Amino acid sequence: MVSTKPQRAVLIVRDRKAIRLLADFTRLEIIRLLSKRPMTETQLSGELGLTKAAVGYHLHLLLDAGLIQVAKLEVEAHGIMQKYYAPAASLFIVDPDCIPDDVKRFFIQLQIEHLRGMFSVFRLYHRVSEVSSEDLERLAIAMLRQLKSVGEKCLEAEAPEDPEALRVRVYAEALANLTEEKEWRNLFKETL
Repeated sequence: MVSTKPQRAVLIVRDRKAIRLLADFTRLEIIRLLSKRPMTETQLSGELGLTKAAVGYHLHLLLDAGLIQVAKLEVEAHGIMQKYYAPAASLFIVDPDCIPDDVKRFFIQLQIEHLRGMFSVFRLYHRVSEVSSEDLERLAIAMLRQLKSVGEKCLEAEAPEDPEALRVRVYAEALANLTEEKEWRNLFKETL
């Protein structure tokens, strides 16, 4: 029952069912919390403010899809066996070519939110020109492709001690790659 597979650094998600599961804030938050440390259903319930039944439902779906695993089992003082869950990878990257149409907007919007944060910093330091809504949407799709490309280089790597550092490194490299693409180069010129 306990997984003997070591956690991967990166998992490129190509399965359409698994991608649909990731198009949900609660499940993404469960994975994020589990990436900090393995947790039980009860611990997750407390963190999320959801019932154990609701958390159990999401855990079941994520476990069946291979996105999380049982990291360890512990017997509580009352003799009840507790399962501790952990993500199967430190970073899940959705393959943009496999995203079902009914959840594509979710992933584009997620990247737009990430890009907004990045562009806010760039604007602060006058390192980017104006970004239109259309550019931001096209850039979000390009970012999904770059994330996949960068993530593919990390497929054989072991999970890092700090998953957040890996996420930042992968996003930074993907963004750096975008700044070199002919289509986007002018967008990232210094505007002073």
